Amino acid sequence: MGKYYQKVFAAIYDPLLKGFEKGLSVNRYELLNPLRGKVLEVGSGTGVNFQFYHPDADVIAVEPSLPMLKKAEAKTVNFPNVSLYNYGVNDMEMHSIIANDSLDAISCTLVLCTIPNPELAIQNFKKWLKPGGKLVVLEHIKSKSRVGGVFQEVVNPLWKVVGEGCNLTRHTDVMIKEQGFVAEQTNYFDNTLRWIQGIYTLKT
Repeated sequence: MGKYYQKVFAAIYDPLLKGFEKGLSVNRYELLNPLRGKVLEVGSGTGVNFQFYHPDADVIAVEPSLPMLKKAEAKTVNFPNVSLYNYGVNDMEMHSIIANDSLDAISCTLVLCTIPNPELAIQNFKKWLKPGGKLVVLEHIKSKSRVGGVFQEVVNPLWKVVGEGCNLTRHTDVMIKEQGFVAEQTNYFDNTLRWIQGIYTLKT
């Protein structure tokens, strides 16, 4: 599929998920609008989140897919508080734009399902966040039901190809805690898939 598929995926992403996104807009707003200071958005995609940030948030948004980044760039005209970089969160170049103990918050929405090595990403988050900084997440996770979980495992290999690396079977909420974060606030809900909406801080 390669670069051509990335272009097609970026072109259809917003219209394809328009109806689905309506069901998540309140969740995005609740997580992102309270954030202030220096914020890293991981995997900005086409810039769906930009409208939900408060103007007082200084947002550094990173996205590894150039076609997706170009879609997001078109939206930054209306959001001067957002800066975009064509990086993946585990790229070494990230350390040139994010210093240790420099971030007030990190936002991950529909991205930890896709990152090839999410544990490494979370270790980087721990370095980059200031003491008391927040990790906010909105992620789909593996179903609690046996039937749903088995179905996700069966379709996951094909889904990862169609969805640009998206995994249906990750226990992202568990992984975040295993990597040293504690939950300040969590909300589990169903919207086609099982979801976690959470605010986390580092263990002290």
